[in-house]
Amino acid sequence: MKNLHEFDFCVLGAGSGGFAAATTARSLGKTVAVVDGLGPLAGLCILRGCMPSKTLLRSAEIAHLMKVAPVLGVHPSGVRYDVAQIIERKNRIIDGFANFRVDGIKEFPLFLGAPRFVKADELEVDGQTVRAKRFLVATGSVINVPAVAGLNETGFMTSDDVLDLTTLPKSVVVLGGGSVAVELGQYLARMGTHTTIVQRSTTLLSSEDPDVGERLRMALEKDGIEVLTGTTLTYVEKVGAKKRVSFQVAGSDVSVEAHEVLVALGRRPNVEGFGFEAAGIAFDHHGVKTDRFLRTSNPQVYAAGDVTGAFELVHVAVYGGQLAARNAFSESPQPIDYDRIGARAVFTDPAVAVAGLTERECQQRHIAYEKAVYPFAELGKAIATELTEGFLKMLADLDGRILGVTIVGAEASDLIHEAIALLYFGAKCHDVMEMPHLHPTLAEIITYPAEELSERIEHQRHAVVTP
Repeated sequence: MKNLHEFDFCVLGAGSGGFAAATTARSLGKTVAVVDGLGPLAGLCILRGCMPSKTLLRSAEIAHLMKVAPVLGVHPSGVRYDVAQIIERKNRIIDGFANFRVDGIKEFPLFLGAPRFVKADELEVDGQTVRAKRFLVATGSVINVPAVAGLNETGFMTSDDVLDLTTLPKSVVVLGGGSVAVELGQYLARMGTHTTIVQRSTTLLSSEDPDVGERLRMALEKDGIEVLTGTTLTYVEKVGAKKRVSFQVAGSDVSVEAHEVLVALGRRPNVEGFGFEAAGIAFDHHGVKTDRFLRTSNPQVYAAGDVTGAFELVHVAVYGGQLAARNAFSESPQPIDYDRIGARAVFTDPAVAVAGLTERECQQRHIAYEKAVYPFAELGKAIATELTEGFLKMLADLDGRILGVTIVGAEASDLIHEAIALLYFGAKCHDVMEMPHLHPTLAEIITYPAEELSERIEHQRHAVVTP
């Protein structure tokens, strides 16, 4: 067959998950090809997700620190925002990350174009046919734009647009209350944009426990952000130089006007146009269907990352890509454990981080648990450093084994790693008490709910056995 290329393993999608799978398969001694579209290589996290957004958030954090510095007796003067310089710095940093990743991708045979399965074991791309013994689908996700009357006609921004804005709008309505919405909403607000968040669910970060979203809402409102929850969008229209977003709240019609609308209603799996039907790969708008070994309905094809619709997190995509590559060539495949790897963070101020189970998950699974909560406002280091927003919540089973930890507070994305380690090794609450924790630190906050749970569980156990 003309233009036929054969490999042991072919990865469709050169993002973080696909690249991890390709390098893993190569380490197993397999011949590997990488197939991607015509857009820039390197993947969402590097180009349009994790890394560029964090550079902007850091600039906004510094700007905010200048604003609140007088509380600590420091009075800065002459502070101004240079958004163009912020974007230039972001571009310079991201170019470095992307170039390094692209160099790694180009170590593999690389096929660029519009890829499409034509058989269970064949993929066509730009006039070339790639045949492989095993495939990995890692096509990622795309921005979800809702079907709201007038939205397309009125015009809107997405997160991609915000990352490149060198001039910020005077006001913005953010549609959505997930991680992208709250992170970029806070960025815009701290850089001087009057910001309103309009969320469908009753709390921000609606996939987490309600106390998380409520505490974050309080913090965002202190930043001057108006937060409207429990809404149903009805239409969007232009009104002079502004845009009007109309919605219902508790049966009443409400509208908000701003110079710009930011659509931040999440992402959806990128499943269209790849010929999955021809390969016998089951999928729907929720993503490609996989079993617990990441195998699709075509036993020669695996899937990992955002395209599966499970935990749109880069570390999960990387883990899934590595696991899928090993499983594809193993006689003893290993199942993916989302409970263990599904830790996550939202990089607002205060930040949010979760490891293990939430209260909602425990309730859904009928798992009996005890919980203890300790506020940052009572922690010595937090008081001394004016970082008193939020709390740490610990869940444990009735034997004291830690089930999950949720943090809303300063440095939550770093503090959560102790919880990840505790969960990984199956620790109990009393183990936390036996570990040394430096004082004064933010990290020692985990010892307080652990101590409370240890004492409560021990008291309950004693009460049960005492005649």
